[in-house]
Amino acid sequence: MAFTADDFKIDHRGQVLHIQVLEMQGRVVFRVIFSDGQKDLFLTRAELTNGRKHWMSVPEDPKRQDDAVMIGRAIVAYFKERKNV
Repeated sequence: MAFTADDFKIDHRGQVLHIQVLEMQGRVVFRVIFSDGQKDLFLTRAELTNGRKHWMSVPEDPKRQDDAVMIGRAIVAYFKERKNV
């Protein structure tokens, strides 16, 4: 998946999320800034041992994993709409 390096905003469940695109140690990491003051979430897409890709929080946080997956899917949808994937 090829991502552009520009920051962007998405509407997720009625909330505007500000997304910063970062590169850390050779990986694309997305910093999610919530408009309601919730703690920032960092997420990336990892490849599992079976070859499938999965969104995960960085560092891994089981309490925020559901958010990572749902927001990750919204990020993919954002890029698909712009034909960047």
